[in-house]
Amino acid sequence: AGIGRWCLAVDGDCLLHPSCHQPKLWQRRRRIRWEPPMSRQYAGGMKRHQGMALVLVLWIVAALSIFATSLGKVVRQEASVVGVTRDMAAGRARGEAAIYQVLQQIALKPQEFSERRVEQVPWGGQIIEVEILPWSGLVNINAASPELLGSLFTRMGLGQGAALAQALVEFRQAGKGVVNSVAWEAPEDLLQIPGVTYGIYAQIRPFIVADTDGRTGINPKAAPAALLAALDGTGGAAFQESLSSPRYRLTARVVFDGGSVMVVRDADVIGGGSRGSLPWTLLSATQSWVGRI
Repeated sequence: AGIGRWCLAVDGDCLLHPSCHQPKLWQRRRRIRWEPPMSRQYAGGMKRHQGMALVLVLWIVAALSIFATSLGKVVRQEASVVGVTRDMAAGRARGEAAIYQVLQQIALKPQEFSERRVEQVPWGGQIIEVEILPWSGLVNINAASPELLGSLFTRMGLGQGAALAQALVEFRQAGKGVVNSVAWEAPEDLLQIPGVTYGIYAQIRPFIVADTDGRTGINPKAAPAALLAALDGTGGAAFQESLSSPRYRLTARVVFDGGSVMVVRDADVIGGGSRGSLPWTLLSATQSWVGRI
């Protein structure tokens, strides 16, 4: 301590002390330089500064790692959403094409589609399943009996099903005759009834229609399996096999990697429509994505 040391430098590199940190010499010649002594205080301060710099560097590296991880997650989510949006557009086009093929068959031979059935439609290199449900197999909210409505609400796990069915019937009677002698033109109109929340409506939506034929029951041969299971134990008056309807609910399922697109169309098949027009009229159209995003 306090005593310097001699260094032998060649081309700026010390030959005697490998750990020597003196600046390199610019002149390429052999010479000896003097290394001044370093105090203990100065050496300790240097070590502390080096430690703080190391901690700061580690903090910066950790922050950058967290930022990179978060950014990667956001990019993956956005890419997934873009992929689902693309599949939704393609699925809607394919599903509609398959449904229109089935509607053409129904218009030609409606007697063959009086019951629920599933058609396998080849399209775009894949097989698309199209479920065909005549409206006669669905609950008509404009005329269904209180017993049928009560059973539907109760079996779907909705509390106070009988009271809710009675409120629906009373509201229906009060609004009857306003438009085309029926209370409602679409199932969405049930949301006008006090006590019918969107959660309740979403549960019963696949099983109801707003028809004008005045039928109070359903045709069990035309009904979906889930509805029959919900109405299991209901009185026989609710089931009438003779019921038929020219209206249909068609659901096409288009499968993709990671999920599928459900394309649903309600249609009134006129049969023998006017020249230059389609022999059916679309009453409603929805599509949804089922799978991971």
